[in-house]
Amino acid sequence: MLNERLSAARKIASGLHQAEDAIDETMIRIAHLAAALPAARRDTNMSAIVGQEAVAKVANALAAAGEVRQLLTDAHIALTATQKQVGLGARMFGAGVKPPASASLVDDDGLGAEVARLPLARAS
Repeated sequence: MLNERLSAARKIASGLHQAEDAIDETMIRIAHLAAALPAARRDTNMSAIVGQEAVAKVANALAAAGEVRQLLTDAHIALTATQKQVGLGARMFGAGVKPPASASLVDDDGLGAEVARLPLARAS
């Protein structure tokens, strides 16, 4: 049963990190597009009204991607709590917080070292 939970945690962690990386890449690409639009308008000496609707849509897309990223980080935090609920315990430290030097990675079940290698609580 523990092996199944560990396997599921690995799959979930991998999927979560891929999704976080994907939304970050999406935001980077949208931001580059958002920067290119006014630069192109300026470089071609066009009126500020030219392409304004497109600029506004791209800005809204970037804001929407930011909302998606927030939802993913909220899910990341929720999954860290879920990890403990399913018996994998709080054996890792996330959100960029380093464990105290004296912290033990082994819980009562002696499985802390195995679970500690799971990247579920990786800082985003």
